[in-house]
Amino acid sequence: MAISVPKGDTGGGRGRSLVVMSKEVMEGYVSLNPLVLKKFDAAAFKEMHQLLRKLQITVRSAGVDLANQEATRTRNQKMQRLHQAMSVLEIQAKLKKILLG
Repeated sequence: MAISVPKGDTGGGRGRSLVVMSKEVMEGYVSLNPLVLKKFDAAAFKEMHQLLRKLQITVRSAGVDLANQEATRTRNQKMQRLHQAMSVLEIQAKLKKILLG
């Protein structure tokens, strides 16, 4: 699954692209928590939510080979990480009174 990162996209001056960050969340390198989301503004919340949903749809639409247990486990872990990240993001958005749409 390849995700293209536009050149020069720094994620609104935060030092890292939200596209890259969402992919790292999916792979398990970064965990979204309230401390990470503290410096996000409303636009970043909305963009991150859209990117996580897009990744979730991409992972779901990939075919599942039930004979390959390792691939199934990896897919399920990615889905679990994305779901957890979206839950944290939605809760923090609700606390900050940001509508994600």
